[in-house]
Amino acid sequence: MPYFIVLITLLFIAPMPKAESSEHIMPTSPQVWLKQDLNNYLDATNMINITVNEQPLEVLFKTYMNASKRGIAIILPDIGHPLLSSNGSQFLQTALSDDGYDTYVLPSPDILFESLELPDFAQEQQPSSFAKAVFFQSESMLNEYKNELAARFQALTQQLSKMPDEHIVVIALGTSAGIFAELISEQPQLPVDALVTISAHLPHPKRNKDLAATLSLISPPLLDIYYSYDGPAITQSVSNRKRWAQRNSKYDYRQRELFGLSHELRQHQRLRKVVNGFLSHL
Repeated sequence: MPYFIVLITLLFIAPMPKAESSEHIMPTSPQVWLKQDLNNYLDATNMINITVNEQPLEVLFKTYMNASKRGIAIILPDIGHPLLSSNGSQFLQTALSDDGYDTYVLPSPDILFESLELPDFAQEQQPSSFAKAVFFQSESMLNEYKNELAARFQALTQQLSKMPDEHIVVIALGTSAGIFAELISEQPQLPVDALVTISAHLPHPKRNKDLAATLSLISPPLLDIYYSYDGPAITQSVSNRKRWAQRNSKYDYRQRELFGLSHELRQHQRLRKVVNGFLSHL
């Protein structure tokens, strides 16, 4: 027994070797994973390269697969969504290609979430539930996103080979839809013949409130689509969008509600039907 006590004492007294600190390894960038997925699942003919601010950028491309070509469709995914997204953009690319459109999916710019802007609700007497439902981001960050999106859109349209009788249609989703609506209202000379927005909103309370008026001021025909289970930032503003379109005499404004969630069974087919019906009147 005394020998056992001595052994235990020596184990605690003996100096332990210092463990070397392991080197911190940064996680792989999502853009790297996305590029690997594209190279794995897509053929090289489905990708085109454009140059934006002296930097290369890959754009997803599908040629039209109909007897006659109807035009060009440019799809703008939501913030943080990859090109191969299941929220409807990937389905629309194939569907519009079958309907006679050359389709391009333009990657959404990266966003810096460090510039988060949180308002002080304590200074408000009665903070609205609508304001609290919006995910707040700084205006400077949204402006940077708009400038980068404008640069990418301009670089893509400069490389397009377009016949005089062909239409350029832009289909934008989520925050990208709200940002592009602001962009096209500020720059009406952009080569856009029709705009389709899907669940358009802006993650800033004031700019999201002003989005209803912004949508009524853009020049091209507009199809405004939303889902019945979208967030309050969208569903609580759709009625104002109709009112602003009436006030500003935007007679080519159309609004459609798709009942249910965006990923429900046959929902993508309903989305295709609504979009194709709108484009058939151009």
